[in-house]
Amino acid sequence: MLSLFYGNGKGKTSSAIGIATRAASKDKKVLFGEFIRQDEYSDRKALESLYVTVSSAPVDLELISDAAQDNKAQVAKVFRELFDSAVVTVLTRKFDMLVLDGVFDALEKGFLIETEVYDFLSNAPNNLDVICTGINVNEKFMPLFSSITKLTDMTK
Repeated sequence: MLSLFYGNGKGKTSSAIGIATRAASKDKKVLFGEFIRQDEYSDRKALESLYVTVSSAPVDLELISDAAQDNKAQVAKVFRELFDSAVVTVLTRKFDMLVLDGVFDALEKGFLIETEVYDFLSNAPNNLDVICTGINVNEKFMPLFSSITKLTDMTK
């Protein structure tokens, strides 16, 4: 099952963490890939205490979004390696769930290759639950998801 949490509202990552926690508490093998580095160390620590594998980008996407163009290729390489590693890990080590937190934000910034993400999501094994988050999502991805939740900021 492919699930998406997107929009400008708060709660995308929290929703993904909740689902990952619930799966791990049922002895499911979960990989939580963070494309947006979170300051919430307690969230990461809680996930790891449940034996969730957490893989984080070593750089803060928000800080590098305005990075100089010459650094963009280097940063993109790091994000592609994180994505590739997550995909290989869940497929070869028989994970039950993959969370790609902030994957659509990394795509929007040009740090991931759209066709690679699309191809993976299109061909994800039926027995693998994939949860994706991001603010903006290209419309071509929408039909891939069986569950879509849009979070909006009601204060604006």
